[in-house]
Amino acid sequence: MVNEITGLRNIGFVAHIDAGKTTTTERILFYTKKIHRLGDVDEGTATTDYLIQEKERGITITSAAVSCYWKDHRINIIDTPGHVDFTVEVERSLRILDGLIVIFCGVAGVQPQSETIWYQADRYKVPRIVFVNKLDRVGADPFRVMAEIEEKFNCTVLPVQIPIGMEEHFKGVIDVVEQKKYLWDIDETGEQFRVEPVGSGEISEVRNNLIEKLSEVDEEIIRFVLDGKDVPTTLLKDAIRKATLSLKAVPVLMGSALKNKGIQPLLDAIVDYLPSPLDKGEVVGVYPRSGECITRKPLCEEPFSSVVFKILNDPHAGNILYTRIYSGTLSLNQRVLNASTGKIERVMRIYLLHADKKEPVKEAKAGEIVGIVGIKEVKTGDTLCDPDNPIFFEGMHFPEPLISLAIEPRTSKDEEKLNEALKTLQVEDPSFRVGKDRETGQLLISGMGELHLEVIIDRIVREFNVPVKTGKPQVTYRETISEEKVVEDLFEKDIATGKERGYAKVRLAPRGRGEGNRVTVNIEINHQMREYFINIAYESISFGPLMGYPVTDVEVQVLALGEEGPYTHLGNELALRRAIQRGLKEAKPILLEPVVLLEVISPSDYVGNIVSDIGQRGGELDKIENISEKIQKVKAYVPLKKLLGYVTDLRSLTQGRASFWMKLHHYAPVKKEKSILIN
Repeated sequence: MVNEITGLRNIGFVAHIDAGKTTTTERILFYTKKIHRLGDVDEGTATTDYLIQEKERGITITSAAVSCYWKDHRINIIDTPGHVDFTVEVERSLRILDGLIVIFCGVAGVQPQSETIWYQADRYKVPRIVFVNKLDRVGADPFRVMAEIEEKFNCTVLPVQIPIGMEEHFKGVIDVVEQKKYLWDIDETGEQFRVEPVGSGEISEVRNNLIEKLSEVDEEIIRFVLDGKDVPTTLLKDAIRKATLSLKAVPVLMGSALKNKGIQPLLDAIVDYLPSPLDKGEVVGVYPRSGECITRKPLCEEPFSSVVFKILNDPHAGNILYTRIYSGTLSLNQRVLNASTGKIERVMRIYLLHADKKEPVKEAKAGEIVGIVGIKEVKTGDTLCDPDNPIFFEGMHFPEPLISLAIEPRTSKDEEKLNEALKTLQVEDPSFRVGKDRETGQLLISGMGELHLEVIIDRIVREFNVPVKTGKPQVTYRETISEEKVVEDLFEKDIATGKERGYAKVRLAPRGRGEGNRVTVNIEINHQMREYFINIAYESISFGPLMGYPVTDVEVQVLALGEEGPYTHLGNELALRRAIQRGLKEAKPILLEPVVLLEVISPSDYVGNIVSDIGQRGGELDKIENISEKIQKVKAYVPLKKLLGYVTDLRSLTQGRASFWMKLHHYAPVKKEKSILIN
């Protein structure tokens, strides 16, 4: 029997929309006997797409957690959305996962959201396996996809499988490592398959290529190659595992999830090549009071520590916190410290999660992903730990919303219900914001795109039973500064608690476009106070002087604060806020608008219409690529404001035969002639 922690795999499925993540997850659950009937995404019966909005639209909207067993290993799976509007679900899942399966369509290859996810995984240093899906489709070419991955991501791919047949003739794969053929031609479910030996010399070229690539990252393989000996299978597997865990290479497997081919070898690869919590090793945090670096090993004997990576409101249980336990053991009624808020609360219930189903358990151990209930004041990214051994892990950073719209209840009696619904949805979704228009006083909701807000509104009406009226979607702009400024402020005022006096000196400077904000405190103060004033500075640049939009690409350096004695803590805080706000006004602020990378895939006959339409929208054509003889891809950079409602316009331009995808690329100064069109 495999050790409990070494036999654990916490993995996620990530991909561009419609690459087959949920279908692959469904097959894995079926072949591991977790479910007894295959669900279908298009029919709305997939296990992990349990929201009514997911069933109706045939897409994944929220990440779902499921677990299963394969060859004495427990595999915890997070199935994530592929649509760019819900990329926050991928971000927070990557924060706590040990390994990834990145799925690519065998026809479309590397798509824009695939690139975004890959770079997110690089940032979190998550080892990954590639699964090239849909090899049964016309135009499928896994070798082209592997070449694209190597070229675009500058990584080494290890082709541990090659296909048997292609397109409608695809019937199985050859395992290059074990030199076996896997053929799915016994039954339609794919549960039964045949294994045959590989003929002499049939895959010698591919196997030699694999060994050559591995010899670049593993010295033991080099010795066998230099001695002219055949490399044993066990040594090859060990080398692939080492290369994967060290992020030096990526194994590539292939199949067709919809046609039930290639899934069992993928399960074997998850067990063989992806890390356990022990392989990932100790996690680093800081001691909350001093800021000193401390670590926790993924062992049950260590003090308890965990991160809340998702919050889901359950009408019966209340807020369920999806939690990754990094060390120690969590039991029912245990007191835990929220290191992010400093509050101690009690865990009332612990659940093993299977999509929308919950199984109560009495305890959870290091390495596990569970749902817990009982912690009231909590947000996504918070650290929960042993009160006697506190630790604080780095939180999560979420993108600012791109689109907003006005919302109000249809009747005044529903106003309170609407506010409660919005509060609940904000806790669940860190990329969803609620605010008020500073000029009109209207209630505004903001999200990552039109689809994101459509789903939010649908949930308000259906789940919370609040009929609402909404305005038209409007783009959320940004503000920045165009010159450097040093500002001082002296604050003096009698407040109820007494006389408050403060002093602050700050330097504000523009940063490169897309670099974001940065705050530094260049004075000698303790860690806790430093973090406090950094947060105050970030709050002070959360809205700009022009129209109150979020400020971006600005550096704030706190050069001086009033010393204790004549100066008070509150006085210094208020002086800092005023200095930053005045600095923003004096540093020549400018307005920025979001520009997106637009990709349209269309039959060649309509490409001329699409390019002409992009030009009329003020877009800049990047390139046109041939996907096949009759299908082309148009890439362009277009102001987001000009693409609101584009789905309807594109349908009319192409008779419904084109599809598009877009993601935020950069912010650009609003041109003078456009300034009168600002929302």
